[in-house]
Amino acid sequence: MKAFLLLLLTLASCTVGPDYEKYSDAVPIQYKAVGLTAPAPSGNWWSSFSDPKLSSLLKQVGEGNPQARAALARVDQGRAILGLRRSDLLPAVTGEALATRQQDSTRDIFFIPPDPYSRFRSVLNLSYEIDFWGRVRRSVTQQNSLMQAAAADYVTALLLAKAEVARDYLALRHLDDEIQLLSGTIALREENEKLVQARVNAGDTTAIDSSRARSQTETARAELHRLTHRRTELENAIAVLIGKNPSTFSLTTAAPPRTPTIPSGIPADLLRRRPDVAATERRLAASSEQIGINLANYYPRFSLTATGGYAALNTSDLFQRNSQLWNVSPNVVFPIATFGRKKRDRDQALASYREALENHRQSVLNAFRDVENALSGITNLDRALSAQRKSAEAAKEASRLVTLRYEAGLVSFFEVIDSQRQQLLEQRALSQTKAARHQATVQLIQALGGGWR
Repeated sequence: MKAFLLLLLTLASCTVGPDYEKYSDAVPIQYKAVGLTAPAPSGNWWSSFSDPKLSSLLKQVGEGNPQARAALARVDQGRAILGLRRSDLLPAVTGEALATRQQDSTRDIFFIPPDPYSRFRSVLNLSYEIDFWGRVRRSVTQQNSLMQAAAADYVTALLLAKAEVARDYLALRHLDDEIQLLSGTIALREENEKLVQARVNAGDTTAIDSSRARSQTETARAELHRLTHRRTELENAIAVLIGKNPSTFSLTTAAPPRTPTIPSGIPADLLRRRPDVAATERRLAASSEQIGINLANYYPRFSLTATGGYAALNTSDLFQRNSQLWNVSPNVVFPIATFGRKKRDRDQALASYREALENHRQSVLNAFRDVENALSGITNLDRALSAQRKSAEAAKEASRLVTLRYEAGLVSFFEVIDSQRQQLLEQRALSQTKAARHQATVQLIQALGGGWR
């Protein structure tokens, strides 16, 4: 008897199929584009922009963004399924209470009461699968991995939504900067119109100059309307991302926030911080467990059912000693001829594992690509910003000198218009380069997995 119990305990601790080993690949010592080395700021990553409105919007994403909330619901579904899988490790117990009134045939093979009679029954039923080969345990481990993958998906959805809000908000603020620039330009050109018209009236120049001045003003005004339309689109996009109705949401005009310095850290930390990488790794673990589950399905399955309770023809006799009933039924089901199903099930599970492995490897490669692109973008945009700032200053000075020459009667008004147009182009290019630099910062934050702590 002791040997039999020992055998049962030994079988109950067995599992078939391979045990999962976490995938590892060579990680470079540093990024190809050398990372920034400033110390990491404390708090949430968006606090580094020092913009209270941006911080407020990003905090609303978790509560209002529909996609993030849907991903959170999938986490709750996974948690509930995990609870069901864990319950399979324990016996299932059900209760039964029965009261019937019946009349049986007098022509049956057994003796029966001649009149209609009553039957009463009160029992407990137990069923339990003895997990000899680890099928149930692997199912629990698999579902736990899938729930963790769903949790990583939620973090990914939240990060994507927050990054999109940050990008749209920063683009909107730089549009505010351009709109202010164009509004100032329009005011100056309207003054130019008045001055040129006065010279036309005095006979110092022709009406051509007046028409050119008016054309420049209207061109700037048309561009202002286009930028205002684009600003409205960004405002509405932000509203949807935070779960607000665009008809009731608006943002007042403000200057762009500061450009923070984001430390990239070391490559080894990247795989720990990226939620999308964590999700594919957890699904890889779940695929590994499926191999053992598929194999265990072709081993003998042991189960135990039992019933115990009372049955009687009268309620007064129901709970008497001689009304007791019980039964215990060990059960073994084993495959005899599978006709190749076992091999095909195993091959399918192995192929699914290989697919999950390649998906995980792809997510790792994508993570490093994203960081390298962001670091390269920041480095080159910093250089472009420096050059563009110098170009804008030079265009401003050139416009000032041409205006002085025009007032002295040395050049035509066409040259004034051309220099002013070039100055506006350079100033807008500077604003757009600053916007691109801000976007690269958000890109790096997202590539690093939403932060650097």
